[in-house]
Amino acid sequence: MEIAEIEKIMSLLGSLGLGAIIGALAVYLLLKSFLPSYLSEKGKNLATKEDVASITDKVESVKTDYAKVLEELRSNNQLKLAEIEREKNIKKEVYLQAVEALTRTQNIVGTLSNLNTDEQKITAGMVNDSGLIAKVQIVGSERTVKAVTTIMASIGTAIMELMLERGILVERKNTIEMLEGFRSRAQGEIDRYIAIMKNLNLEGNQDKRLWDSINNSVQFETQQRDKFSQEISDLWKTQNKEHLKFTQKCMNKFFEITSLLPDAVLAVREDLNLTISNDAYLDIFNKNIEQGRKVFGEFFKNISDRQA
Repeated sequence: MEIAEIEKIMSLLGSLGLGAIIGALAVYLLLKSFLPSYLSEKGKNLATKEDVASITDKVESVKTDYAKVLEELRSNNQLKLAEIEREKNIKKEVYLQAVEALTRTQNIVGTLSNLNTDEQKITAGMVNDSGLIAKVQIVGSERTVKAVTTIMASIGTAIMELMLERGILVERKNTIEMLEGFRSRAQGEIDRYIAIMKNLNLEGNQDKRLWDSINNSVQFETQQRDKFSQEISDLWKTQNKEHLKFTQKCMNKFFEITSLLPDAVLAVREDLNLTISNDAYLDIFNKNIEQGRKVFGEFFKNISDRQA
């Protein structure tokens, strides 16, 4: 303010009296000291409310985003759990089929001793089962794949080796059956000539040439029959001896392959989270194998004693 303006105000206040002057001074001091502070505080309060509103909006936004993230994580976890469960079910199905196929394939080693089993049937069964077993390589762990592959390699090697020996036995068996057919036919001719001789006797036919011809035929067929019988007997002696050895070899190979099963079984159980004590399982398994070997050992001994 300028001096003229101050003088004018003081003149005005002077006309109002000392009380007015003091009152005005009090108002002036109040306004000077409180009003700026009040206005400042009001500004702060206003700013605080605006900040709170802004923070609240941000918090709500974060909560919304967090909820979305949680939902997405929950959805992803559910998908992963469903995928894990699906993979586990696939593994279980593959393993169950593979174990059945592996058992059938392993049993072939033992059944090769049955010379009446058709070789084509054996081969066809192996082809079908090998496809089921091969699926283990897709879903199996390294340990499982290695164990199953080892067993299949052992089975394949054993079958190829045994098939060669089996072929000799099958060929001899076929020769015996062929000779038995010849012997039966010779016996049939003998029976036919005997029937003719009976009819000639009934008719009283004494034709010497006819009787000599019939007798010669009977003698020839008898010699043929006896010859075939001797050949068959000699072949059977060899066949029985060789067949028994072959059967023993088949069973030994079977038990050798069976001894490889625990690694595969324990690996599969581990993949499927089917826990079992390794020591307890091996104890049970080895006792069964030992009992099986004992039973077959006694069987072969009894057969050998009879042949002797």
